[in-house]
Amino acid sequence: MSEEERGTSSRNDVEKEVTADSSIATQVEDDSELERRESIVHELARRYTTQSNATGATGNNPYLDDSKDSPTNPHSPNFNARAWAKAIVRMADHSGMQFRTSGIAFQNLNVHGFGAATDYQKDVANVWLEGLGLIRKALGVGQTKIDILRNFDGVVHKGEMLVVLGPPGSGCSTFLKTIAGETNGIYVEEGSYFNYQGLTAEEMHKNHRGEAIYTAEVDVHFPMLTVGDTLTFAASARAPRHLPPGVDKNTYVQHLRDVTMAMFGISHTVNTRVGNEYVRGVSGGERKRVTISEAALSRAPLQCWDNSTRGLDSANAVEFCKTLRTETELFGTTACVSIYQAPQSAYDFFDKALVLYEGRQIFFGRADEAKQYFINLGFECPARQTTPDFLTSMTSPGERVVRPGFEGKVPRTPDEFAKAWKESANYEALQAEIEQYKQEHPLNGPDAEAFRASRRAQQAAGQRPKSPYTMSFSQQIMLCLWRGWQRLIGDPSLTIGSLVGNIVMALIVGSVFYNMQPNTSSFYQRGALLFFACLMNAFSSALEVRLLHLFFFSSLQR
Repeated sequence: MSEEERGTSSRNDVEKEVTADSSIATQVEDDSELERRESIVHELARRYTTQSNATGATGNNPYLDDSKDSPTNPHSPNFNARAWAKAIVRMADHSGMQFRTSGIAFQNLNVHGFGAATDYQKDVANVWLEGLGLIRKALGVGQTKIDILRNFDGVVHKGEMLVVLGPPGSGCSTFLKTIAGETNGIYVEEGSYFNYQGLTAEEMHKNHRGEAIYTAEVDVHFPMLTVGDTLTFAASARAPRHLPPGVDKNTYVQHLRDVTMAMFGISHTVNTRVGNEYVRGVSGGERKRVTISEAALSRAPLQCWDNSTRGLDSANAVEFCKTLRTETELFGTTACVSIYQAPQSAYDFFDKALVLYEGRQIFFGRADEAKQYFINLGFECPARQTTPDFLTSMTSPGERVVRPGFEGKVPRTPDEFAKAWKESANYEALQAEIEQYKQEHPLNGPDAEAFRASRRAQQAAGQRPKSPYTMSFSQQIMLCLWRGWQRLIGDPSLTIGSLVGNIVMALIVGSVFYNMQPNTSSFYQRGALLFFACLMNAFSSALEVRLLHLFFFSSLQR
Protein backbone atom coordinates (compact mmCIF):
# COMPACT_ATOMS: atom_id res chain seq x y z
CA MET A 1 0.00 0.00 0.00
CA SER A 2 1.40 3.38 -0.95
CA GLU A 3 2.04 6.18 1.48
CA GLU A 4 -0.84 8.20 0.04
CA GLU A 5 -3.29 5.34 0.52
CA ARG A 6 -2.10 4.75 4.10
CA GLY A 7 -2.59 8.50 4.88
CA THR A 8 -6.06 8.49 3.39
CA SER A 9 -6.97 5.41 5.44
CA SER A 10 -5.68 7.02 8.64
CA ARG A 11 -7.69 10.17 8.02
CA ASN A 12 -10.81 8.08 7.42
CA ASP A 13 -10.24 6.21 10.68
CA VAL A 14 -9.85 9.47 12.58
CA GLU A 15 -12.97 10.91 10.99
CA LYS A 16 -14.91 7.78 11.92
CA GLU A 17 -13.71 8.04 15.53
CA VAL A 18 -14.62 11.75 15.69
CA THR A 19 -18.03 11.03 14.17
CA ALA A 20 -18.62 8.21 16.65
CA ASP A 21 -17.56 10.39 19.58
CA SER A 22 -19.80 13.21 18.32
CA SER A 23 -22.78 10.88 17.98
CA ILE A 24 -22.18 9.54 21.48
CA ALA A 25 -21.97 13.08 22.90
CA THR A 26 -25.14 14.04 21.04
CA GLN A 27 -26.88 10.95 22.40
CA VAL A 28 -25.79 11.82 25.94
CA GLU A 29 -27.03 15.40 25.53
CA ASP A 30 -30.33 14.13 24.15
CA ASP A 31 -30.70 11.75 27.08
CA SER A 32 -29.95 14.54 29.57
CA GLU A 33 -32.46 16.86 27.91
CA LEU A 34 -35.03 14.08 27.89
CA GLU A 35 -34.46 13.42 31.58
CA ARG A 36 -34.74 17.14 32.36
CA ARG A 37 -38.00 17.43 30.45
CA GLU A 38 -39.37 14.32 32.11
CA SER A 39 -38.48 15.70 35.54
CA ILE A 40 -40.28 18.95 34.70
CA VAL A 41 -43.32 17.04 33.50
CA HIS A 42 -43.32 14.88 36.64
CA GLU A 43 -42.99 17.97 38.85
CA LEU A 44 -45.88 19.69 37.08
CA ALA A 45 -47.93 16.51 37.33
CA ARG A 46 -47.15 16.27 41.04
CA ARG A 47 -48.18 19.86 41.63
CA TYR A 48 -51.31 19.41 39.58
CA THR A 49 -52.18 16.25 41.50
CA THR A 50 -51.56 17.97 44.82
CA GLN A 51 -53.71 20.94 43.90
CA SER A 52 -56.37 18.68 42.41
CA ASN A 53 -56.56 16.68 45.62
CA ALA A 54 -56.75 19.91 47.59
CA THR A 55 -59.35 21.64 45.46
CA GLY A 56 -61.42 18.86 43.97
CA ALA A 57 -62.94 18.92 40.56
CA THR A 58 -63.97 22.56 40.70
CA GLY A 59 -62.35 25.81 41.81
CA ASN A 60 -58.85 26.69 42.98
CA ASN A 61 -57.34 26.11 46.38
CA PRO A 62 -57.47 29.55 48.03
CA TYR A 63 -54.51 28.64 50.25
CA LEU A 64 -52.31 28.12 47.18
CA ASP A 65 -53.83 30.74 44.87
CA ASP A 66 -51.20 33.38 44.12
CA SER A 67 -52.80 34.87 40.99
CA LYS A 68 -52.44 38.63 40.96
CA ASP A 69 -56.06 39.24 39.92
CA SER A 70 -57.69 36.40 41.86
CA PRO A 71 -60.53 37.35 44.26
CA THR A 72 -59.28 34.72 46.72
CA ASN A 73 -55.72 36.07 46.92
CA PRO A 74 -55.47 38.46 49.91
CA HIS A 75 -52.62 40.33 48.19
CA SER A 76 -54.70 40.96 45.06
CA PRO A 77 -56.47 44.30 44.52
CA ASN A 78 -59.52 42.26 43.48
CA PHE A 79 -59.71 40.35 46.77
CA ASN A 80 -63.28 39.60 47.84
CA ALA A 81 -63.99 38.19 51.29
CA ARG A 82 -67.22 36.52 50.25
CA ALA A 83 -65.59 34.84 47.23
CA TRP A 84 -62.79 33.56 49.46
CA ALA A 85 -65.27 32.19 52.01
CA LYS A 86 -67.26 30.43 49.28
CA ALA A 87 -64.06 28.84 47.97
CA ILE A 88 -63.26 27.56 51.47
CA VAL A 89 -66.77 26.12 51.82
CA ARG A 90 -66.56 24.40 48.41
CA MET A 91 -63.21 22.87 49.30
CA ALA A 92 -64.55 21.68 52.67
CA ASP A 93 -67.65 20.16 51.06
CA HIS A 94 -65.53 18.28 48.53
CA SER A 95 -63.27 16.85 51.23
CA GLY A 96 -66.19 15.90 53.47
CA MET A 97 -65.26 18.36 56.23
CA GLN A 98 -67.92 20.17 58.23
CA PHE A 99 -67.60 23.44 60.13
CA ARG A 100 -68.28 23.21 63.84
CA THR A 101 -71.37 25.21 64.83
CA SER A 102 -73.06 26.14 68.09
CA GLY A 103 -76.29 27.97 68.83
CA ILE A 104 -77.49 29.02 72.28
CA ALA A 105 -80.80 28.76 74.12
CA PHE A 106 -81.33 30.10 77.64
CA GLN A 107 -84.28 30.26 80.02
CA ASN A 108 -84.81 31.91 83.38
CA LEU A 109 -81.34 33.45 83.23
CA ASN A 110 -80.57 35.35 86.43
CA VAL A 111 -77.18 36.86 87.23
CA HIS A 112 -76.15 38.76 90.33
CA GLY A 113 -73.05 40.16 91.97
CA PHE A 114 -71.95 41.50 95.34
CA GLY A 115 -70.80 44.97 96.22
CA ALA A 116 -70.16 47.23 99.19
CA ALA A 117 -71.97 50.46 99.84
CA THR A 118 -68.70 52.37 100.17
CA ASP A 119 -65.09 51.94 99.10
CA TYR A 120 -61.81 53.73 99.69
CA GLN A 121 -58.67 54.58 97.78
CA LYS A 122 -56.02 52.02 98.72
CA ASP A 123 -52.60 53.31 99.79
CA VAL A 124 -49.76 52.32 102.11
CA ALA A 125 -51.41 53.73 105.23
CA ASN A 126 -54.66 51.80 104.91
CA VAL A 127 -53.36 48.59 103.37
CA TRP A 128 -54.27 46.74 106.57
CA LEU A 129 -57.94 47.51 105.88
CA GLU A 130 -57.74 45.27 102.81
CA GLY A 131 -57.12 42.26 105.04
CA LEU A 132 -60.17 43.08 107.14
CA GLY A 133 -62.18 43.52 103.97
CA LEU A 134 -61.18 40.07 102.73
CA ILE A 135 -62.24 38.52 106.03
CA ARG A 136 -65.61 40.28 105.92
CA LYS A 137 -66.07 39.23 102.32
CA ALA A 138 -65.35 35.59 103.18
CA LEU A 139 -67.88 35.73 106.02
CA GLY A 140 -70.45 37.48 103.83
CA VAL A 141 -70.59 40.54 106.07
CA GLY A 142 -71.07 43.97 104.51
CA GLN A 143 -71.71 42.56 101.02
CA THR A 144 -74.90 43.58 99.24
CA LYS A 145 -76.43 41.36 96.57
CA ILE A 146 -76.99 43.24 93.32
CA ASP A 147 -79.25 41.77 90.65
CA ILE A 148 -77.75 42.38 87.20
CA LEU A 149 -79.88 40.23 84.86
CA ARG A 150 -83.41 39.15 85.72
CA ASN A 151 -85.43 36.39 84.05
CA PHE A 152 -83.90 36.39 80.58
CA ASP A 153 -85.12 34.01 77.88
CA GLY A 154 -83.92 33.63 74.32
CA VAL A 155 -82.60 31.42 71.55
CA VAL A 156 -80.08 32.11 68.80
CA HIS A 157 -79.74 29.42 66.15
CA LYS A 158 -76.52 28.61 64.34
CA GLY A 159 -75.86 31.04 61.50
CA GLU A 160 -77.82 33.86 63.17
CA MET A 161 -76.74 37.27 64.44
CA LEU A 162 -78.11 38.85 67.62
CA VAL A 163 -77.81 42.56 68.36
CA VAL A 164 -77.90 43.55 72.04
CA LEU A 165 -79.19 47.07 72.64
CA GLY A 166 -79.30 49.07 75.83
CA PRO A 167 -77.70 52.09 77.51
CA PRO A 168 -74.49 51.71 79.56
CA GLY A 169 -75.25 49.99 82.85
CA SER A 170 -78.22 48.03 81.53
CA GLY A 171 -76.39 44.69 81.57
CA CYS A 172 -75.25 44.26 77.96
CA SER A 173 -71.68 43.34 78.89
CA THR A 174 -72.82 41.01 81.67
CA PHE A 175 -75.16 39.20 79.29
CA LEU A 176 -72.41 38.63 76.72
CA LYS A 177 -69.93 37.54 79.39
CA THR A 178 -72.44 35.06 80.78
CA ILE A 179 -73.11 33.57 77.36
CA ALA A 180 -69.36 33.23 76.70
CA GLY A 181 -68.63 31.83 80.17
CA GLU A 182 -66.60 34.82 81.42
CA THR A 183 -68.23 34.86 84.87
CA ASN A 184 -65.35 36.23 86.94
CA GLY A 185 -66.93 38.41 89.65
CA ILE A 186 -70.53 37.57 88.72
CA TYR A 187 -72.72 34.64 89.71
CA VAL A 188 -75.24 32.73 87.61
CA GLU A 189 -78.13 31.44 89.71
CA GLU A 190 -78.86 27.73 89.92
CA GLY A 191 -82.18 27.76 88.07
CA SER A 192 -80.69 29.21 84.88
CA TYR A 193 -80.91 26.90 81.84
CA PHE A 194 -78.40 26.80 78.98
CA ASN A 195 -78.30 24.67 75.84
CA TYR A 196 -75.30 25.15 73.54
CA GLN A 197 -76.75 23.06 70.70
CA GLY A 198 -76.66 19.92 72.83
CA LEU A 199 -73.81 20.89 75.17
CA THR A 200 -74.29 21.95 78.77
CA ALA A 201 -72.87 25.23 80.03
CA GLU A 202 -70.43 23.41 82.31
CA GLU A 203 -68.94 21.34 79.49
CA MET A 204 -68.88 24.25 77.05
CA HIS A 205 -67.01 26.58 79.37
CA LYS A 206 -64.67 23.94 80.80
CA ASN A 207 -63.74 21.55 77.99
CA HIS A 208 -64.42 23.83 75.00
CA ARG A 209 -63.47 27.20 76.42
CA GLY A 210 -62.15 28.52 73.12
CA GLU A 211 -65.37 27.70 71.24
CA ALA A 212 -67.33 30.52 72.90
CA ILE A 213 -65.31 33.75 73.03
CA TYR A 214 -65.93 37.16 74.54
CA THR A 215 -64.25 40.21 73.00
CA ALA A 216 -64.33 43.33 75.17
CA GLU A 217 -64.21 46.89 73.94
CA VAL A 218 -60.70 47.51 75.29
CA ASP A 219 -57.63 46.85 73.16
CA VAL A 220 -54.87 45.01 75.06
CA HIS A 221 -51.84 43.87 73.07
CA PHE A 222 -48.07 43.62 73.40
CA PRO A 223 -47.20 47.10 72.10
CA MET A 224 -43.75 46.15 70.80
CA LEU A 225 -45.04 43.33 68.60
CA THR A 226 -45.93 44.09 65.01
CA VAL A 227 -49.46 43.60 63.75
CA GLY A 228 -48.30 40.68 61.63
CA ASP A 229 -46.64 38.89 64.56
CA THR A 230 -49.66 39.48 66.79
CA LEU A 231 -52.04 37.91 64.30
CA THR A 232 -49.59 35.14 63.40
CA PHE A 233 -49.57 34.07 67.04
CA ALA A 234 -53.39 34.03 67.13
CA ALA A 235 -53.64 32.01 63.92
CA SER A 236 -50.97 29.53 65.02
CA ALA A 237 -52.62 28.90 68.38
CA ARG A 238 -55.82 27.73 66.66
CA ALA A 239 -54.32 25.87 63.70
CA PRO A 240 -55.93 22.40 63.49
CA ARG A 241 -54.03 19.14 63.37
CA HIS A 242 -55.46 18.08 60.00
CA LEU A 243 -54.84 20.74 57.35
CA PRO A 244 -56.18 20.86 53.77
CA PRO A 245 -54.24 18.55 51.41
CA GLY A 246 -51.16 20.18 49.93
CA VAL A 247 -51.03 22.93 52.58
CA ASP A 248 -48.42 23.02 55.32
CA LYS A 249 -48.93 24.75 58.66
CA ASN A 250 -46.85 27.81 57.83
CA THR A 251 -48.77 28.41 54.58
CA TYR A 252 -52.07 27.89 56.39
CA VAL A 253 -51.22 30.34 59.18
CA GLN A 254 -49.80 33.03 56.90
CA HIS A 255 -52.75 32.80 54.52
CA LEU A 256 -55.37 33.10 57.26
CA ARG A 257 -53.48 36.03 58.76
CA ASP A 258 -53.28 37.84 55.41
CA VAL A 259 -56.94 37.14 54.60
CA THR A 260 -58.11 38.47 57.96
CA MET A 261 -56.00 41.60 57.59
CA ALA A 262 -57.37 42.16 54.09
CA MET A 263 -60.94 41.72 55.34
CA PHE A 264 -60.56 44.47 57.92
CA GLY A 265 -58.36 46.75 55.84
CA ILE A 266 -55.11 46.59 57.83
CA SER A 267 -52.85 44.78 55.34
CA HIS A 268 -50.60 47.83 55.15
CA THR A 269 -49.80 47.58 58.90
CA VAL A 270 -48.29 44.08 58.80
CA ASN A 271 -44.81 45.33 59.79
CA THR A 272 -45.98 48.19 62.04
CA ARG A 273 -45.93 47.99 65.82
CA VAL A 274 -49.30 47.69 67.53
CA GLY A 275 -48.35 50.34 70.09
CA ASN A 276 -50.36 51.76 72.98
CA GLU A 277 -50.75 55.03 74.86
CA TYR A 278 -46.99 55.32 75.35
CA VAL A 279 -45.50 53.43 72.40
CA ARG A 280 -46.04 54.79 68.93
CA GLY A 281 -47.78 52.34 66.62
CA VAL A 282 -50.92 52.01 64.54
CA SER A 283 -53.81 54.44 64.94
CA GLY A 284 -56.66 53.90 67.38
CA GLY A 285 -59.05 52.69 64.70
CA GLU A 286 -56.45 50.32 63.28
CA ARG A 287 -55.69 48.98 66.75
CA LYS A 288 -59.39 48.26 67.20
CA ARG A 289 -59.38 46.33 63.93
CA VAL A 290 -56.33 44.40 65.13
CA THR A 291 -58.36 43.34 68.17
CA ILE A 292 -61.26 42.29 65.94
CA SER A 293 -58.91 40.38 63.62
CA GLU A 294 -57.29 38.58 66.53
CA ALA A 295 -60.68 37.40 67.79
CA ALA A 296 -61.85 36.47 64.29
CA LEU A 297 -58.81 34.21 63.83
CA SER A 298 -60.09 32.02 66.67
CA ARG A 299 -62.86 30.83 64.30
CA ALA A 300 -65.04 30.16 67.35
CA PRO A 301 -68.55 28.92 66.53
CA LEU A 302 -70.05 31.24 69.19
CA GLN A 303 -68.71 34.79 69.25
CA CYS A 304 -69.72 37.57 71.66
CA TRP A 305 -68.62 41.09 70.69
CA ASP A 306 -68.98 43.79 73.35
CA ASN A 307 -69.15 47.20 71.67
CA SER A 308 -66.35 46.22 69.32
CA THR A 309 -67.25 49.06 66.95
CA ARG A 310 -66.15 51.71 69.46
CA GLY A 311 -63.44 53.80 67.84
CA LEU A 312 -64.52 52.88 64.31
CA ASP A 313 -66.23 55.24 61.91
CA SER A 314 -69.65 54.42 60.50
CA ALA A 315 -68.28 52.85 57.31
CA ASN A 316 -65.92 50.50 59.16
CA ALA A 317 -68.66 49.61 61.67
CA VAL A 318 -70.93 48.58 58.81
CA GLU A 319 -68.09 46.64 57.18
CA PHE A 320 -67.49 44.82 60.46
CA CYS A 321 -71.14 43.75 60.63
CA LYS A 322 -71.03 42.77 56.96
CA THR A 323 -68.03 40.52 57.59
CA LEU A 324 -69.83 38.88 60.51
CA ARG A 325 -72.85 38.35 58.27
CA THR A 326 -70.69 36.59 55.68
CA GLU A 327 -69.13 34.41 58.36
CA THR A 328 -72.47 33.39 59.86
CA GLU A 329 -74.08 32.63 56.50
CA LEU A 330 -71.26 30.55 55.03
CA PHE A 331 -69.58 29.01 58.08
CA GLY A 332 -72.62 28.71 60.35
CA THR A 333 -71.14 30.65 63.27
CA THR A 334 -73.30 32.48 65.80
CA ALA A 335 -72.59 36.13 66.63
CA CYS A 336 -73.95 38.16 69.55
CA VAL A 337 -73.01 41.84 69.26
CA SER A 338 -73.70 44.81 71.52
CA ILE A 339 -73.57 48.13 69.70
CA TYR A 340 -74.12 51.65 70.99
CA GLN A 341 -75.50 54.12 68.42
CA ALA A 342 -75.65 51.55 65.65
CA PRO A 343 -76.36 52.87 62.12
CA GLN A 344 -79.44 51.54 60.37
CA SER A 345 -77.38 49.82 57.67
CA ALA A 346 -75.53 47.85 60.37
CA TYR A 347 -78.76 46.94 62.20
CA ASP A 348 -80.23 45.47 59.01
CA PHE A 349 -77.59 42.71 59.02
CA PHE A 350 -78.94 41.18 62.25
CA ASP A 351 -81.54 38.43 62.52
CA LYS A 352 -82.62 39.01 66.12
CA ALA A 353 -82.59 41.83 68.65
CA LEU A 354 -82.43 41.94 72.45
CA VAL A 355 -83.37 45.15 74.29
CA LEU A 356 -82.30 45.62 77.94
CA TYR A 357 -83.60 48.15 80.45
CA GLU A 358 -81.78 48.25 83.81
CA GLY A 359 -81.21 44.51 83.84
CA ARG A 360 -84.68 43.62 82.58
CA GLN A 361 -85.45 42.01 79.26
CA ILE A 362 -88.07 44.09 77.48
CA PHE A 363 -87.84 42.46 74.04
CA PHE A 364 -86.27 39.46 72.33
CA GLY A 365 -87.21 38.43 68.83
CA ARG A 366 -86.77 39.10 65.15
CA ALA A 367 -84.95 42.34 64.45
CA ASP A 368 -87.50 43.42 61.85
CA GLU A 369 -90.35 42.98 64.39
CA ALA A 370 -88.84 44.92 67.30
CA LYS A 371 -89.92 48.35 66.11
CA GLN A 372 -93.51 47.30 65.52
CA TYR A 373 -93.70 45.68 68.96
CA PHE A 374 -93.04 48.97 70.76
CA ILE A 375 -95.32 50.86 68.39
CA ASN A 376 -98.09 48.45 69.36
CA LEU A 377 -97.37 49.22 73.02
CA GLY A 378 -98.24 52.84 72.33
CA PHE A 379 -94.96 54.50 71.43
CA GLU A 380 -94.17 56.51 68.32
CA CYS A 381 -91.01 56.45 66.23
CA PRO A 382 -90.12 60.01 65.18
CA ALA A 383 -89.37 60.70 61.56
CA ARG A 384 -85.80 59.98 60.43
CA GLN A 385 -84.99 58.11 63.63
CA THR A 386 -83.20 54.83 63.03
CA THR A 387 -84.60 51.60 64.44
CA PRO A 388 -81.73 50.99 66.93
CA ASP A 389 -82.03 54.55 68.25
CA PHE A 390 -85.78 54.09 68.62
CA LEU A 391 -85.32 50.83 70.52
CA THR A 392 -82.68 52.34 72.80
CA SER A 393 -84.92 55.37 73.46
CA MET A 394 -87.40 53.04 75.18
CA THR A 395 -85.00 52.95 78.13
CA SER A 396 -84.95 56.75 78.51
CA PRO A 397 -88.07 58.55 79.81
CA GLY A 398 -86.88 61.80 78.26
CA GLU A 399 -86.46 60.35 74.77
CA ARG A 400 -89.40 58.00 74.20
CA VAL A 401 -92.47 59.51 72.59
CA VAL A 402 -95.98 58.28 73.46
CA ARG A 403 -98.62 58.12 70.75
CA PRO A 404 -101.73 60.27 71.26
CA GLY A 405 -104.36 58.38 73.22
CA PHE A 406 -101.88 56.04 74.96
CA GLU A 407 -100.68 58.43 77.66
CA GLY A 408 -101.98 56.35 80.56
CA LYS A 409 -101.60 52.92 78.98
CA VAL A 410 -97.92 52.59 78.08
CA PRO A 411 -95.35 51.12 80.51
CA ARG A 412 -93.04 53.60 82.20
CA THR A 413 -90.77 51.77 84.65
CA PRO A 414 -88.38 48.88 83.91
CA ASP A 415 -90.64 46.46 85.77
CA GLU A 416 -93.67 47.58 83.76
CA PHE A 417 -91.79 47.09 80.50
CA ALA A 418 -90.71 43.60 81.64
CA LYS A 419 -94.28 42.74 82.62
CA ALA A 420 -95.62 43.92 79.26
CA TRP A 421 -93.05 41.74 77.52
CA LYS A 422 -93.99 38.66 79.57
CA GLU A 423 -97.67 39.15 78.65
CA SER A 424 -97.09 39.68 74.91
CA ALA A 425 -97.67 37.28 72.03
CA ASN A 426 -94.01 37.68 71.05
CA TYR A 427 -92.99 36.17 74.38
CA GLU A 428 -95.26 33.16 73.87
CA ALA A 429 -93.79 32.63 70.40
CA LEU A 430 -90.29 32.82 71.90
CA GLN A 431 -91.11 30.15 74.47
CA ALA A 432 -92.43 27.87 71.73
CA GLU A 433 -89.25 28.42 69.72
CA ILE A 434 -87.09 27.57 72.76
CA GLU A 435 -89.01 24.35 73.38
CA GLN A 436 -88.59 23.36 69.74
CA TYR A 437 -84.86 24.09 69.99
CA LYS A 438 -84.59 21.88 73.07
CA GLN A 439 -86.28 19.02 71.22
CA GLU A 440 -84.08 19.38 68.14
CA HIS A 441 -80.87 19.63 70.20
CA PRO A 442 -81.26 17.55 73.39
CA LEU A 443 -78.48 17.85 75.93
CA ASN A 444 -75.72 15.28 75.36
CA GLY A 445 -77.44 14.13 72.19
CA PRO A 446 -76.12 13.50 68.66
CA ASP A 447 -75.21 17.17 68.13
CA ALA A 448 -73.03 17.12 71.24
CA GLU A 449 -71.25 13.96 70.08
CA ALA A 450 -70.60 15.46 66.65
CA PHE A 451 -69.24 18.63 68.28
CA ARG A 452 -66.87 16.65 70.51
CA ALA A 453 -65.66 14.53 67.59
CA SER A 454 -65.02 17.59 65.44
CA ARG A 455 -63.16 19.29 68.24
CA ARG A 456 -61.08 16.19 68.94
CA ALA A 457 -60.10 15.89 65.27
CA GLN A 458 -58.57 19.38 65.41
CA GLN A 459 -56.54 18.90 68.57
CA ALA A 460 -52.87 18.02 68.40
CA ALA A 461 -51.78 14.42 68.80
CA GLY A 462 -51.34 13.56 72.46
CA GLN A 463 -53.60 16.34 73.72
CA ARG A 464 -56.24 15.39 76.29
CA PRO A 465 -59.74 15.08 74.76
CA LYS A 466 -61.18 17.35 77.46
CA SER A 467 -58.45 19.96 77.13
CA PRO A 468 -59.67 23.37 75.91
CA TYR A 469 -56.43 23.88 73.97
CA THR A 470 -55.82 22.93 70.35
CA MET A 471 -52.02 22.73 70.59
CA SER A 472 -50.04 20.35 72.74
CA PHE A 473 -48.10 21.62 75.74
CA SER A 474 -44.77 21.47 73.91
CA GLN A 475 -46.24 23.32 70.92
CA GLN A 476 -47.57 26.03 73.24
CA ILE A 477 -44.12 26.44 74.79
CA MET A 478 -42.46 26.76 71.39
CA LEU A 479 -45.06 29.28 70.21
CA CYS A 480 -44.70 31.38 73.37
CA LEU A 481 -40.91 31.26 73.07
CA TRP A 482 -41.23 32.51 69.48
CA ARG A 483 -43.43 35.38 70.64
CA GLY A 484 -41.04 36.14 73.49
CA TRP A 485 -38.16 36.33 71.02
CA GLN A 486 -40.16 38.70 68.80
CA ARG A 487 -40.89 40.89 71.83
CA LEU A 488 -37.19 40.91 72.69
CA ILE A 489 -36.31 41.97 69.16
CA GLY A 490 -38.98 44.67 69.25
CA ASP A 491 -37.81 46.14 72.57
CA PRO A 492 -34.35 44.94 73.65
CA SER A 493 -33.78 47.89 76.00
CA LEU A 494 -34.95 46.12 79.17
CA THR A 495 -32.87 43.01 78.48
CA ILE A 496 -29.78 44.98 77.47
CA GLY A 497 -30.15 47.23 80.51
CA SER A 498 -30.40 44.23 82.84
CA LEU A 499 -27.40 42.62 81.16
CA VAL A 500 -25.24 45.73 81.46
CA GLY A 501 -26.34 46.28 85.05
CA ASN A 502 -25.48 42.72 86.03
CA ILE A 503 -22.06 42.99 84.39
CA VAL A 504 -21.31 46.22 86.25
CA MET A 505 -22.51 44.81 89.58
CA ALA A 506 -20.49 41.64 88.96
CA LEU A 507 -17.35 43.73 88.54
CA ILE A 508 -18.11 45.75 91.67
CA VAL A 509 -18.89 42.72 93.84
CA GLY A 510 -15.93 40.84 92.40
CA SER A 511 -13.61 43.72 93.22
CA VAL A 512 -14.77 43.65 96.84
CA PHE A 513 -14.10 39.91 97.03
CA TYR A 514 -10.63 40.50 95.60
CA ASN A 515 -7.74 39.90 98.02
CA MET A 516 -9.99 38.84 100.91
CA GLN A 517 -8.21 36.82 103.52
CA PRO A 518 -8.99 33.08 103.24
CA ASN A 519 -9.73 32.74 106.96
CA THR A 520 -12.52 33.32 109.48
CA SER A 521 -11.79 37.02 109.75
CA SER A 522 -13.57 37.63 106.41
CA PHE A 523 -16.75 35.68 107.24
CA TYR A 524 -18.78 38.80 107.97
CA GLN A 525 -17.73 40.57 104.76
CA ARG A 526 -18.34 37.45 102.67
CA GLY A 527 -21.83 36.98 104.15
CA ALA A 528 -22.73 40.60 103.41
CA LEU A 529 -21.53 40.30 99.82
CA LEU A 530 -23.40 37.05 99.25
CA PHE A 531 -26.56 38.59 100.68
CA PHE A 532 -26.18 41.64 98.44
CA ALA A 533 -25.61 39.47 95.35
CA CYS A 534 -28.74 37.40 96.03
CA LEU A 535 -30.79 40.50 96.80
CA MET A 536 -29.63 42.19 93.61
CA ASN A 537 -30.65 39.26 91.44
CA ALA A 538 -34.02 38.99 93.17
CA PHE A 539 -34.85 42.68 92.71
CA SER A 540 -33.50 42.94 89.17
CA SER A 541 -36.60 41.24 87.73
CA ALA A 542 -39.09 43.21 89.84
CA LEU A 543 -39.75 45.74 87.09
CA GLU A 544 -40.46 43.07 84.47
CA VAL A 545 -42.76 41.18 86.86
CA ARG A 546 -44.71 44.37 87.45
CA LEU A 547 -45.11 44.98 83.73
CA LEU A 548 -46.28 41.41 83.14
CA HIS A 549 -48.73 41.70 86.04
CA LEU A 550 -50.23 44.85 84.58
CA PHE A 551 -50.60 43.20 81.18
CA PHE A 552 -52.16 40.08 82.71
CA PHE A 553 -54.63 42.19 84.73
CA SER A 554 -55.57 44.16 81.62
CA SER A 555 -56.08 40.91 79.71
CA LEU A 556 -58.48 39.69 82.39
CA GLN A 557 -60.43 42.94 82.16
CA ARG A 558 -60.59 42.46 78.40
